[in-house]
Amino acid sequence: MSTITATTERQFLATVVPCIRNLRRLAIALTRNSADADDLVQDTLFRAVRKLHLWQPGTNMMAWLVVMMRRLYLTNFIDNKHNRAKTIPIDDWDASTPATQMQTVEVTEVAARWQNLSKDHREILEMVAVRGASYEEAAEQLRIPTGTIRSRLARARIHLRHDTGTAHHATFRPDVQLRSPGPRRPPDPSIGTG
Repeated sequence: MSTITATTERQFLATVVPCIRNLRRLAIALTRNSADADDLVQDTLFRAVRKLHLWQPGTNMMAWLVVMMRRLYLTNFIDNKHNRAKTIPIDDWDASTPATQMQTVEVTEVAARWQNLSKDHREILEMVAVRGASYEEAAEQLRIPTGTIRSRLARARIHLRHDTGTAHHATFRPDVQLRSPGPRRPPDPSIGTG
């Protein structure tokens, strides 16, 4: 690193100061944000001061600064943007979706039939399907084998489907999210009916 003389430093400052306004315009065009643009200008000027020993008096100062700014922009804004993990505060994120009319009817029917279930079936459904306990957790809490939990849960679901009239479609499953079947296709005329 060569020594910087006082004359070189004065020349440097005299040529940099008029460039700052144009540097800021370029920074705003690149970042599209005035705070980021100010940071980019500051980083560019800081790097220019650190690299002052590479500057040759009489060369195009604006071109030298623009090259530095573009490299800093690519490094700090473009590369980091792709590599940075996006965080979404869980309090601000609403992942729920409104229930469809059919889902609302099914939930109402299940609630009406809930009392028709045996105590054991209600208890298992509440623990596993409503509160989300694992089969092992439910078995441990109720002091019964895991297989008994599975069979009671299956029977409780079958009983609810039968009571709500959904035994044939089996649309109510607390552990599976409902989907619409999608649009129906018209029958293919090339296939004969026999």
